[in-house]
Amino acid sequence: MRGNLTIQLKSVLFSSFKSFKKMDDLMEKSLKTPNFLAVFINSTSEGNDRISYLPDDILHNILSYLYIFDVVQLSILSKRWNYIWRTMPYLNFDITNFGCERINRPWDLGMAEKFKDFINWVFINQCGDTLVCFKLCCGDIFGKGAIFRWVRVVTTRNVQELVLNFCPAGPFELPYCVVTCESLRVLKLRLDGSVLKLPNHFGFHQLKFLHLEDVELSNEHLTSCLFSRLEKLKLDSCNFGSMTMVDIASTSLVYVSIKNFVDNRVSFVNCNIKISCPNLKVLKYGAPLAKDMIIENLLSIEVVHILFFDSDGVIKEIGMCLHKMFKNVASASALKLCKSSVVGLYSVFHGVRNFPVTFYKLEFLKLAVAIDEFCMEIMMLLLKHSPNLEVLNLFSDENYGWDENWKLHDPSESVVCLESHLKLIQLAGFKNEEKEIELLRFFLKNAQVLEELIIVWDIHNDISEEVSEEVLKFPRASSHVVVSFLNFKPKSRSRYRYNLV
Repeated sequence: MRGNLTIQLKSVLFSSFKSFKKMDDLMEKSLKTPNFLAVFINSTSEGNDRISYLPDDILHNILSYLYIFDVVQLSILSKRWNYIWRTMPYLNFDITNFGCERINRPWDLGMAEKFKDFINWVFINQCGDTLVCFKLCCGDIFGKGAIFRWVRVVTTRNVQELVLNFCPAGPFELPYCVVTCESLRVLKLRLDGSVLKLPNHFGFHQLKFLHLEDVELSNEHLTSCLFSRLEKLKLDSCNFGSMTMVDIASTSLVYVSIKNFVDNRVSFVNCNIKISCPNLKVLKYGAPLAKDMIIENLLSIEVVHILFFDSDGVIKEIGMCLHKMFKNVASASALKLCKSSVVGLYSVFHGVRNFPVTFYKLEFLKLAVAIDEFCMEIMMLLLKHSPNLEVLNLFSDENYGWDENWKLHDPSESVVCLESHLKLIQLAGFKNEEKEIELLRFFLKNAQVLEELIIVWDIHNDISEEVSEEVLKFPRASSHVVVSFLNFKPKSRSRYRYNLV
């Protein structure tokens, strides 16, 4: 038993070295050993226990990657490890991990009682007075009473991050102790679609980050008051119910993300969304088009990601929305647009040579496009109005070709970024279609300082060495450009549209 736990701990330690960003600094400061990892490997292979001599805060950070059930098991190793778990400031309780993986049986009422007893036992036996993070994932097995009791306990222990993932039987009102908790910095709630009610008394004086997932918001006034106090706001798969306005107006917000890829269009088409944040740096929107979108006063914006989901029938409205938005995001250095956005812009700007704004600071541009006349015209307009662009990332969606008389570029017109700044171009979803190859030919012929052209094959297409050799022979304006063909590597979480924002 001791051997298995030691092996598990060593595995966690090694993985933590990769993901714990401040580990090197802490190691050097605490142990005064610049090559500690090598010493650790050699010493453990000889049977010496160097892990136990690490400072408490480092061990706690390492063990934060484990569920608390695993941390408690380590207490049998020695008095040192018993002390470490009893002062552990990271408590992660997950019914799935507790039942299916530990007791090795499906969920039932008996297991629910064991899980509740375990949580209570941990609170009784811990001696620390501060909690960095408390996480509880318990589905619908507990009533509000039990959850409220645990929440009250952690707020008395000066919890800094509170994460609750459960399925309340009805509307869930935030406990008063959470609202008034002076130590709380991060609040994450996932409520399986239930209504979140906010108390009339507002505290949250130190809350910096609010993440709501699968939550229905119900009170416009209280919601806007809560949002105005934050630095970072994430709304994932949230429903606005009968609300007619989501007002996100704040001088403190620097990050706003709104994502909803579920069948929730009605909630958006009946609601206005207003974002007015002069210090906002990052705006990510991946959801259906709202009834009206008021994006204004974004004086500090740097990163803008836009993906309109479920866009059938509102393409022109999307174009008009972006037309208004662009005037307020001119200072962005990174811009990502979905295919619906690009086609929507075409419906507004077709035949127009002037965009409403020039993106002088834009360095990174990512577009989901069809290699057709519609999308290519907008791509060229964006290139012409992004004189300092350095990276262009394209995802080739379904292609329908373009009019044979239409050309990508009028040689008499100057495209500054192609002449002096564009260094990296990536075309993903490459399907070996004629227009895709013509696009590659265009870039190689006109991008004068290009350093790298990356072509990523579509997952459903066979790789052709003949095509690769053909492209490699195209004339190049840049003498030092490197052309690479890569196999498709799916992103870990989801399909392309989910990763765009």
